[in-house]
Amino acid sequence: MFSFFKNFKDKKSGQELSQEDLKKELREDSTIDLDDLDDQEVVKEQPEQMAQLETAVKVRTDISLHPAWEEQLDSERKYALRFMQAELPDMAFGSVGVTGFSLIPQPTGGVTVAFFIRNAAPFPVNFKKIQLAIYFDGNPFARQRIDLSEVGSIPPFTSRPWEVYFPPESYLHDNFTFKNWKIMMKANKNPYVWPQELELDPEMEARMTDRQKKLLEQLTFDISPMELDTVEIIGFDITKAKDGRLVAGILIRNGYDKDFCPDILRIKISDAEDEVVASGSIDASRIRVRPGTSRPWVLVFPADMVKKPDAKLQPWKLEVT
Repeated sequence: MFSFFKNFKDKKSGQELSQEDLKKELREDSTIDLDDLDDQEVVKEQPEQMAQLETAVKVRTDISLHPAWEEQLDSERKYALRFMQAELPDMAFGSVGVTGFSLIPQPTGGVTVAFFIRNAAPFPVNFKKIQLAIYFDGNPFARQRIDLSEVGSIPPFTSRPWEVYFPPESYLHDNFTFKNWKIMMKANKNPYVWPQELELDPEMEARMTDRQKKLLEQLTFDISPMELDTVEIIGFDITKAKDGRLVAGILIRNGYDKDFCPDILRIKISDAEDEVVASGSIDASRIRVRPGTSRPWVLVFPADMVKKPDAKLQPWKLEVT
């Protein structure tokens, strides 16, 4: 615990960071509406009959130290945390959020992130299992659901510092090169952040599994820009269902200056031995991809169309004509 104080010293002189340098440690604020969190994620200590309050558009927060932190930290460390908390931006009334201020890679792998957990509600809030994500330069890097019950009850209009460990298995990829980072809180209702050029209609999103959404999010932030006047179709997930069906997730990218509206797509999926696992034509009349955007689609091959049920699909190959 408290490993983040390593970042509070100048690496050359070993002296404590100045107030201006401490400000630079603060990351971008990430907030969500408290009502977006369900009963599995948070306990709201809201009284049955709460006095009518004049709800401000924005509210300021004060610091709230966990009793163990209050006991163990010296006055200098407490001052540094209080100073940084005072520099945090105002919050929307009734929102909660996180703001990071330290990220330290660990020798055994993984990273430790320190952040303020913020409560802009007029009543105490106890967090339970919350999904947190680390973003590098705007791209998702790591994600995990973390039990924050030990943080305790966060009083109204306060921010409580805390730190958590992200193990290597929480990483979405192995790219450590970055200039800026931030930590984000995600609600069960909307756990993913899609890039602006991705068009994901609600019907298709409802059909996708959490695994497919996670892989799609990783792919859309990692793939390189495509060439003009081309259409690219990439496979990002494939699974074999218990009933023998083959389910593939594909991403259609349109580099033209007009809509891509195919009538039929001819699909062929091959396995690691380059043998055909499934093939066929699909009615693509419902697919419309606007210029400069991408659209995911889920393909389902019935069991009787799967030519090689025991195929090894890591890796797999997708061909579309």
